[in-house]
Parts: sequence; C-alpha cells; structure tokens
Amino acid sequence: MNTLQIIFILLLIVSFSAMTMWFVMFIRVISCARATISMREGRDIPEPESGWPTVSIVIPAHDEEEVIERCARSLMAQKYDRMQVVFSLDRCTDRTEELLRAVVGEDPRFEITTVEECPNDWAGKCNAAAMGARLTTGDWLLFTDADTEFDPDLVRSSVAIAMERKIDLLSVLSTLSITRWDERIVQPVATMNLLRMHPVDSVNRLERPRAFANGQFMLFTREIYERMGGHERVHLDLLEDIAFARVVQAEGGRGMIANSDRMLNVSMYENLGALRAGWKRIYIEVARRRPRRLLNWGLRVLMAGVVVPSLEVLTLVLGVLLLQREGDVPGFVLAVVFAGGGLLFQLITLAWIYRMGRTPISGLLAFPLGSLIVCWIMLDGACDLLLGRPIRWGGREYILKPD
Repeated sequence: MNTLQIIFILLLIVSFSAMTMWFVMFIRVISCARATISMREGRDIPEPESGWPTVSIVIPAHDEEEVIERCARSLMAQKYDRMQVVFSLDRCTDRTEELLRAVVGEDPRFEITTVEECPNDWAGKCNAAAMGARLTTGDWLLFTDADTEFDPDLVRSSVAIAMERKIDLLSVLSTLSITRWDERIVQPVATMNLLRMHPVDSVNRLERPRAFANGQFMLFTREIYERMGGHERVHLDLLEDIAFARVVQAEGGRGMIANSDRMLNVSMYENLGALRAGWKRIYIEVARRRPRRLLNWGLRVLMAGVVVPSLEVLTLVLGVLLLQREGDVPGFVLAVVFAGGGLLFQLITLAWIYRMGRTPISGLLAFPLGSLIVCWIMLDGACDLLLGRPIRWGGREYILKPD
C-alpha cells in the first residue's frame, strides 16, 4: 500500500464521519421544524371571552435615526386597540427624537421619554428599557428593538399564542434583512450557529427546556416581569435576552420561541464592521465570557464549513485519480458514497435551514466564506476577553472579564 492509498483511506474515514454528522444534523433540523411555532398561527386564535389584555411596548433606542421612522409606523399600524407604546431614547446624539416625534405626532398611545445618563454598573440598553418599563401600565410587557418592523397583526398574534399556550415569556425569531453582500454571506451562518447552541425543540420542550430568548422581541406577563425584578435582575448582562430566559426559568415560568415567518423583520447592522461587532458581543455572552468555549466554537465552524468540505472534495479527486491509475473501482465507489453523500446531506440540510430563515438560497454558494468570517468573529471575541480589549456597544465601552 503506497502513500497515496493511505491518504485516501484516511480521507474516506473523514468523509464517512462528515456524512454521518450531516445526516444527524438533517434529522435535528426536521425535529426543530416540527417544534417551531409560526407567528401566523396566532391570527386564527379567537379573542378570549374576557377580552384582549392591555399590552405595553417598550423600545429602547440609541442613535437610531436610520430606522426609527419605519419602526414607529409599523407600531402605529397594529391591529390591536389596547396598546401603549413607550420609546425610551438613550442619550441620543442624532435626529432620532426629532424624526420620531414627527411620525407619532399626537397619537395618545405613544409616549417618548429621554434618558440622559446611565449608571456605571448598567448596560445602556437595559437601563433605557427599565426606564421605559416604569411608565407602562399594561397587563403584558413587550420589549423590542428600534430596528424592527412589525406586521400589522404581530402584537395580536403574539398575545394570542402566549395566552393560549400559557407562556410567561414569548420570544420571536425575526426574519433578518438580507440586502447587502455581507448580510447574505454572514447572517445565515451566524444565526445557524447561534441556534445550534439553542435548538428550537430543546427550548420549547416541556421537560428541562433550554433557556433562550431573542431580545428583538420579548413578550412578558407583567406578573413574571415584576416577580423576577425586571431589568435590574439582568442589568450587568450585555445579552439580556438569554439572561432573562434563564431567570424566567429559575422563577418557575415558561418560555417559548416562535418563528416570525416574516411578521417581524429586522435590519440589524448597517455595515460589516457593525455586524461583526454585534455578533461578537452575542457570542461572548452566549459563551458566558469563556474564551476556551469561543475558541472551540470557532474551530468547529471552521472545520464544518471549510476544512471538512475541502477534504471531501479532495477525496473525490483522489478517488477519480486512483480509478484512472490503478483501476480502484471499490475505492472510487466509496469516495462517491461517503464524500459525495456528505456534501449532498450538507447541501440539503443547509438549504432547509436557509428556507426556514427566509434566506436567499443563493447564499449557500458563499457558505465557506461565511464560515470563515464567523470563525474570525468567535476567535476575535476570545482574544478580546483574554487581552482585556474593550467591547463597544450602545454608546459605551465595556471591558469584559473572562470567566
């Protein structure tokens, strides 16, 4: 047995392992799809006999002049009468307040409050949300972001689903904006890796659920929000959504996530730099500020998205080469089955994930590049923790200590 044949056998083993992994991933994706609730289901739920409860919506905003008008207009268009909206403007230095007041005018449902300072031991967004929450009166509290756009039926649908399923915290997975090249390449890979850590079927199960929420849309019962101490309970967290999910679970409440199905659209970042900084913050907090975990995740993304597919292609090339040189038909067949099967299962699984996230399938072609960028984001986050480099978010810089 020559060196080329030994390398080929090793590559076959790698390809078989990859094929098995992606087959398992495909089964997991199907399981998650079955456990996913669509927000559109709420449209068909009738009004409860006691009538619809009051809902207070709080939107913390810091320098959001590019998106604040769209957000406000979508809230004004809600088909829900018993609604209060509080915009909590956090030390804005741009035209956010001016543009917002021009849109909402004298609408009695809307209130605008300004936050002039933030305590040193609070994250800015948490502080603004807490300040806004103090002005609310609703039976339910909905916290959302200024870069969101609501379908007219979204508030009604979310309340209907939460009441019918007796949920204390309903969170919604938004449909992300995919307009720029970096969004098309990075957003699907970044989101997929976040959900891999918090699969929908694990979050929504009744027994031992995994705590997870999306801060772009969090609907609380007032009872659970006040019982756990509101935003003060999570004021040190830069990723308050998952922190909230953990606290709700610790307090005996039930959390659940649903798929917006285009009823909640979000434009998260204005450029690649902001996208990278935002996802880095998310991954650092999801990893609970553990550099080793970020390093492991980054290497896993690199292996799954770049290294292993490249080795599978190399396996096919060597299979053809050995067939031509030595007539190795069995080796060629194994290469096609293992390497080709692995690539096929990967393609099918990713296509399903992209379709569920309403992401253009054409982005699949750049999946390896997206994996490289996400790997870089995770490794950069680990370096920030280890080197004590500041994280800038919401107009402030934070130096996070590794756990």
